[in-house]
Amino acid sequence: MRAEIGKFIDRSTYRKAPLFEGELPEGSYAQIVEIKPKQKVPRHYHEKQYELFYIISGDAKLGIGKEEYNAKPGDIYLIKPKTIHWVVNEGEEPFRLFVVKLNYFGDDSVWLSD
Repeated sequence: MRAEIGKFIDRSTYRKAPLFEGELPEGSYAQIVEIKPKQKVPRHYHEKQYELFYIISGDAKLGIGKEEYNAKPGDIYLIKPKTIHWVVNEGEEPFRLFVVKLNYFGDDSVWLSD
């Protein structure tokens, strides 16, 4: 089955497009996420879900736990439950990534103040 990128849902500093809705096994979720130019996704973690990131385009700073990475196309990252993570897009173009959530049973994000 080929993914069809449908309508993006705006979330202020980023936007997301769900993929394969109703087709993935229970506890799984896939989406395309775009962090807008000169924007960030603040520090947060997830109580139970894992996130697997595949960078499609753009460059950004990606924080995972105590590490900070210069994320670029082709990179793959795994974020485990309760691991604080964030993204900063300092560029002029959107930072686009494919995100697969595992052990996903609804939004379990905990947002932290900077």
